[in-house]
Amino acid sequence: MAEELGRAAEALAHRLAMLTTDDWNRDDPRLADPRLTVDFFTRHLLHDIAHDLAGAVHDDSAHEAREERGATHPRMRGFHG
Repeated sequence: MAEELGRAAEALAHRLAMLTTDDWNRDDPRLADPRLTVDFFTRHLLHDIAHDLAGAVHDDSAHEAREERGATHPRMRGFHG
């Protein structure tokens, strides 16, 4: 999964690098708020990705800590997902 996410991140970075100043400032006339530009949506996309990544790292760390301590719930002992 990490490789797939890496390829997706590279594709996104490549596409964003190709945007011009006009592209970044472009909005969608169908939307009521002209501040909803490509720049705005990209910033929020990257913010969400950062939060999701931080959550995944936190979850992975918590999982590793549980494995080091051993499963605390009797039914989970010996369960490795």
